[in-house]
Amino acid sequence: MQEYSDQGVSILCDFCHTPWDGQAAMIEGHQGSVICLDCLKKALNEASIHADKYKCTLCLRINIPGHLPRWSTPDYPHAVVCQECLFQAARAMSKAPHADFQWTPPR
Repeated sequence: MQEYSDQGVSILCDFCHTPWDGQAAMIEGHQGSVICLDCLKKALNEASIHADKYKCTLCLRINIPGHLPRWSTPDYPHAVVCQECLFQAARAMSKAPHADFQWTPPR
């Protein structure tokens, strides 16, 4: 997420609105969407199934069936990430030398 102000553009995590400081580990999706490492960790543990279809904030896919796991926070429920994006972000973050993160895909 990008936030514009008189000082310029700030990059924020779409899921917690934490600003990127240039050092913290974040993964970018399409059209400037971003998930921070803290949210990624929570999402991997808390993703769940819901009844309704949804749109993923990171990949922008629409009408994703509700039976496919997703995650969002109560504070920003409009920002939703699908399981496919979570797994892709976790694989990428596991390879990032600056991120203190290791992930083993579920079987």
